[in-house]
Amino acid sequence: MLQNLSIPQEFVLLALDSETNKLKSFFRMHVDLYTIMACIVELSINGNITCDEDDTIRISNSAPTGEKYLDRLLEIMIAEKPKKLKKWVSYFYYRREIYKMVVESLVDKGILEIENTEFLFVVPVKKYSDVANIRNHIVEKIRAELLEQGNVEEHTVALVLFLNIKSMLNDYFSDYEQKTLKQKLEILRNEDIYKKLKTVETAIQSIDNGY
Repeated sequence: MLQNLSIPQEFVLLALDSETNKLKSFFRMHVDLYTIMACIVELSINGNITCDEDDTIRISNSAPTGEKYLDRLLEIMIAEKPKKLKKWVSYFYYRREIYKMVVESLVDKGILEIENTEFLFVVPVKKYSDVANIRNHIVEKIRAELLEQGNVEEHTVALVLFLNIKSMLNDYFSDYEQKTLKQKLEILRNEDIYKKLKTVETAIQSIDNGY
């Protein structure tokens, strides 16, 4: 049974799936930063923050959410002056605190187990096991909403766009399904969240290129 997980929790759970493509998962870039952006989207859906037309993020409700990682992010944003989304990307670029808290929240829920192993018997690495088999439920939820007729929840829209921008949808869907997904994604491009994610992607590329 699918637990009530947030967008960043579902995103991290799928991003830590080393079984779909081990090499790709191992070198996947900026998952931690996109996790923070997923938290910002979650706070927006919850009504804690709003986004102006110029992408400036403002606090609209400072009440605790009950999730440590969301409350910590909210605490950081309250302590800072309002910033545009691109500025928040730069601010969080080298910070992994929130990402680690999201991982810990999945461990606390009994969804993830972490095992310390070694890569090539030398390099220490962590192995993440989806002991509750939640990943399959998440994928089935996406399949039901995007590959069948019916409404797509805002939560699912955000998650799918995050997965797509990190080229993770290919890990879970067949070539035939991907054609339908591609058509649905073209429709989702009109959603505000897609535009914000493109802003995030552009900002990250600019930082990587030294601009």
